[in-house]
Amino acid sequence: MSIEGLKQTKLLLIGEIGDGKSSLGNFILKKNVFKVSDSDESSTKYTGGYFGEGDRNDVFVVDTPCLIDGSGFNNKNIQNIIECVKNTRLQGIVLTMNYNVKRYCDNLKYIVKVISDTFPIKDIWKHVCIVWTKCYNCYSQNQIEKDKIEKKEFKEEMIEFIKQTNKINENIDIPMYYVDSQPEEDNDNTRSEEEIIKLIKWARGLPSIDKEEINKLINGYKEIIYEEKEERETIEETILKRTYKITKYIRCKKVKNSGEVIYGESTEICSRIITENKYNKEPSECVVM
Repeated sequence: MSIEGLKQTKLLLIGEIGDGKSSLGNFILKKNVFKVSDSDESSTKYTGGYFGEGDRNDVFVVDTPCLIDGSGFNNKNIQNIIECVKNTRLQGIVLTMNYNVKRYCDNLKYIVKVISDTFPIKDIWKHVCIVWTKCYNCYSQNQIEKDKIEKKEFKEEMIEFIKQTNKINENIDIPMYYVDSQPEEDNDNTRSEEEIIKLIKWARGLPSIDKEEINKLINGYKEIIYEEKEERETIEETILKRTYKITKYIRCKKVKNSGEVIYGESTEICSRIITENKYNKEPSECVVM
């Protein structure tokens, strides 16, 4: 699928179900190649990519299935993404996030963990951006500017988790873009188009992620899967009540072709505090981020 004489710009889309990865891919490429669904089930079943049309014919976008389903990590989908990464010279990784979601979700921590393990190279976070999807063009510019303050705080919280997970201290900056990739017919969507132009310009200014280095680091592995566990810690106990904290951890399990298994460090994803009445067993729960 090469285009002779053109410098190709290749982007990988990662995000949760319903956040608009596929519609964003179509909007970037200016052609409808990725299946879009309005249901709560992912319409993307396989990792696959296409070139765009017109002035986007040198832009290649890879859409991916969701990494997390109702039971946790979907390890099959993770393997598909890893195979794509090994064979594609990517410039940018695009995290798609729903503009209308107001809180930092646990699933984003899962995604950060997968990127850290799948791209075990220096400076990988220089290749990552955020696209806030469903930033509808009916929203006023004043409203968006106010919301950007909240989104910046969201990003800083995410960067802090990245630093903790990867044990790094250097500064990280992740550019953010605001897009309505499914505008109402005949509505002016110039604002979103300008954001996509900025996104592509950002990606064009990046070198390709070093495919040889990635392959050297992960080629010896038959599969990379994730394990989850919960730990319970009693905080306080009285005659009538018991309060305890449940913390969820994940860790990466890399299986070499030889059968050798290498475990990564456990990463805390979330915790919750539960107070339980010892007699009627009706707990009250508080989530701690």
